[in-house]
Amino acid sequence: MEDGAKGRRKASVRDVRRANRALLLRHLLLARDSNRSEASEATGLSPTSVTNMVGELVAEGVVVEGGQLDSAGGRPRTIVTVNPDAAYVIGADVGEADVVTEIFDLTMTRIAARSRRFEERRISPEEVTRVIADSVAELLAEAEQVRGPDVAGRVLGVGVGVPGIVERPENLAGCGDPTLEPIVHAQVVGWDETDFAALAERLDLPLMIDNGAKTTTQAEAWFGAARGVDHAIVVLVGDGVGAGIITNGRLFRGSSSSAGEWGHTKISLDGPVCRCGARGCIESFVGASAVLAAWRGPDPSRAGHEMEDVEALLAAYHAGEERALAAMDLLVARLGVALSNLVNLYNPARIVLAGWFGDRIAEELLPDVRRSMVASSLPQPGREVALVRSQLGRSAVALGAATLPLDRFIEQGWPARPRAATDGRVRGWS
Repeated sequence: MEDGAKGRRKASVRDVRRANRALLLRHLLLARDSNRSEASEATGLSPTSVTNMVGELVAEGVVVEGGQLDSAGGRPRTIVTVNPDAAYVIGADVGEADVVTEIFDLTMTRIAARSRRFEERRISPEEVTRVIADSVAELLAEAEQVRGPDVAGRVLGVGVGVPGIVERPENLAGCGDPTLEPIVHAQVVGWDETDFAALAERLDLPLMIDNGAKTTTQAEAWFGAARGVDHAIVVLVGDGVGAGIITNGRLFRGSSSSAGEWGHTKISLDGPVCRCGARGCIESFVGASAVLAAWRGPDPSRAGHEMEDVEALLAAYHAGEERALAAMDLLVARLGVALSNLVNLYNPARIVLAGWFGDRIAEELLPDVRRSMVASSLPQPGREVALVRSQLGRSAVALGAATLPLDRFIEQGWPARPRAATDGRVRGWS
């Protein structure tokens, strides 16, 4: 076996410069407004390095300088901000009842959005391809009306959050190498080893794909309730259930990127049958359909209407209806037990309750869920963990998906050369 030290490539000067540039650019993107002194302190880079790289980023059009901050006992400091129109990113959320696609500028300000609802619970990959491709075309046309005619030529790529496990999410879809293609395994929607090379071909843009719970976690870590927390878990509760785990400030993926399938861990040996085919999964107890069934009994005719039915359940709960009270009490008890498993396993400092149903639970019952969680947790980690509501709401998945091409840009810089579409316009980079 090759010795680890011998097999490790020595970092070149170019590698170091790229890493430093990524460090600085990430700070500027997340801080919004900064200055050279703050950037040096936040990144650990020398003032000279920061000054040189800021100059390069200004020359590239990525950041702009303007305005000054008063400095106690010194010269005013020039404000450095990201140029919102330097580039754009697109994110898509393949959800349980709809596909949401949004376009953002480089400051992650939303410019336009499209939502396409579908009635069938098992949307096909072909339908996903059509919906996202059509939505992207509409978004680019709308964004160009708002921001100018060159938006399409500055799109860094498209990120997509999907249900299920994504193998090799770090790679581009449609890369031409089947051994590197991201593959989606999503039994609950009938996808088996699905790739999205056809979508990449239709978009003619770099395409990155990841699990929806993981894109939500990235959004919460960058912009939401998990920002600045080194050890956190973002729990996504809708009809399905998942989680994203942040450890030492980084998203934990596991050996093949399937970490976080919390909804398919078991809390009963003889519980109800889950959509994955197993019994006793957390999803089959705390997912929206399961809670609604506990309230009114199973009703297949209402499949696809969970969001509006949850509102009816909550109205009945507030009215003091006995069955609604019992269903919500059962939800609190079961969700508390399920969350306590995360507390005992991972010892997070914070758990963020997210997802469309999770957000409604947090709005209505967060203190009750926390008490239930702590009651089933080990005393020390249970006392220390904070359970909080998502700050991003339903927009988190698409926003997080859009950070996939943004993160690639931060780490790798501008793509090497423009790629021209058949109409002669620049459509992206390759």
